[in-house]
Amino acid sequence: MLRPLLTVSALELRTRIRDRTALVIAIVVPVAMATLFGVALGGDDPPLRATVGFVDLDGGEFPAGVRRELTASTELEGVLTLRDLPGREQAQTALDAGDIGAAIVFPAGFSTSVGAGEGGQVGVLTSADTPLAGVVANAVVDRISALVRARTLAVRASLDAGVPASEVKEFVERNGAGGPALTLANDPMAGGKVDLSVYYGAGMAALFAFFVVGASFRSLLIERKQGTLDRMRAGPIHAWVPIAGKAVVGFGLAMVSVCVTWASSVLIFGSSWGDPVAVFTLLLAHVLAATAITMLVASRARTDAQADGVIMVISFVAAFFGGSLVPLYSLPDVLQKLALFTPNAWTTTGLTGLAGSGAGLASVAAPIGVLCAIAVVAFGLSAMGFRKGLLG
Repeated sequence: MLRPLLTVSALELRTRIRDRTALVIAIVVPVAMATLFGVALGGDDPPLRATVGFVDLDGGEFPAGVRRELTASTELEGVLTLRDLPGREQAQTALDAGDIGAAIVFPAGFSTSVGAGEGGQVGVLTSADTPLAGVVANAVVDRISALVRARTLAVRASLDAGVPASEVKEFVERNGAGGPALTLANDPMAGGKVDLSVYYGAGMAALFAFFVVGASFRSLLIERKQGTLDRMRAGPIHAWVPIAGKAVVGFGLAMVSVCVTWASSVLIFGSSWGDPVAVFTLLLAHVLAATAITMLVASRARTDAQADGVIMVISFVAAFFGGSLVPLYSLPDVLQKLALFTPNAWTTTGLTGLAGSGAGLASVAAPIGVLCAIAVVAFGLSAMGFRKGLLG
């Protein structure tokens, strides 16, 4: 089966390359659209605001010191708003309701534990809906963790040096490892800023992936109408080979399209999309989902014109609700929830999260998982459709 599949795929690829419009749709148009949107609407996204819940179950000197430093920070002035909450459950409830974007939780006994050299862990609650607030909370907690480690090492070193336990606290503070003198980077929100050229570059890549893949399945329906498909099936090949060959070529060209759009955005605007491995994997998952969805449309469509119309509607609806044409944060809350039913939303959210946080592959595991699940379901439904229709 592999040799016939390669033969059919090679024939389809040659046909698509000879068709200049296919290359225009795959490369020229998405790059041009991403560039135009980036030039017209690019730049940093709107001024950042973050409301972070502050849960102090400890009541000691360490959380109090952190609060003082945060409220006195000139870098966070006008950006960070602290909201006191009585407990972790209340913080999670406020986070789920959208009242806060993240939360920092100091457990009971934290200051005592740190003072005794036993360390301590500060909890942080974040939401995928408010990644920028998560950047602030994680930056603060990372700095706190560094201070805790320094204090813990100082206390242990003092004890090992023979300093009596009752005098360790005073000794450590006298020698410069005292309370929580929290200092932040010059711009703790730097990791949360996303150039709008990334939004529109990612959006165009996600949108045109549907069109590129759709062209291959459109040709499958044309070949069925012209009788070419019946002649191929009369030969010694499996009935699925023509369909698989179209899918492989469509998938491959769509991957080229999204990667070229990605590269052009980086080269033209100098804006990073984030960790290359994570970006490539997320784009791969999106193209897989787009291939499966267009394959599902082709399996149910009676004509190539009908398939074109349905694919266009699906593409633009998914693009609008999924943040490909309009940033998700600009949409009303109801539409933001509806966006979760589109692959574009998961792709756009994942890519902007990577660009904003600088995180790696693990941070986009959820979007990749959802996109793969969409692909599996759509592939399964399209297989049933082809079995009843095209292969029947």
